[in-house]
Amino acid sequence: MSTPTDTPTHEERFLAALLRIQDDRGKMAALRRGLSDATRREAWPVLASLGMDIANEAAITIAALFATHPVVSNARSLGQTCRFIAAESGKVSDIPESFDKRFRRLIACDAVEEVSGQLSAWIRLAKSKGVGVNYAELYNDLYWWSKDPEKKRLRWARDFWSPRQDSEPTPTPEEVAA
Repeated sequence: MSTPTDTPTHEERFLAALLRIQDDRGKMAALRRGLSDATRREAWPVLASLGMDIANEAAITIAALFATHPVVSNARSLGQTCRFIAAESGKVSDIPESFDKRFRRLIACDAVEEVSGQLSAWIRLAKSKGVGVNYAELYNDLYWWSKDPEKKRLRWARDFWSPRQDSEPTPTPEEVAA
């Protein structure tokens, strides 16, 4: 008998589907075309074959980003990924001003389409530095962005500018309040 925790989430199933096709160069090329409004139609058949709605902006974006850099991590959030990209030593004090400004532009975005535009540069940076991305978590954030963007921004910002060491666990709200 399976428990609720054994059932993969929607975003985990989507990531698993992407991982299954990562060696198919044709499908990955079609998915990368999802980053451009002019060519995104070429990604639709592949997205549909993965069981995704072709009108789902979050799915189109994540599929295109994954096809650009199919290295997965278990980072807490995109904020932590951006921090790994920006800070060579992992210390917040080592984040160059250019990365800080770039991150501020990212979290200033209001619409998913704006966030998607900013993300492609971050993913190219992740690829150049060999940093993986938690695509399942990022898909969830983008999917729900329109419902509560401030919550996503705060989590990303905490993980980007956090003074704690990355090996320390993220405190829960109950631990912070105690």
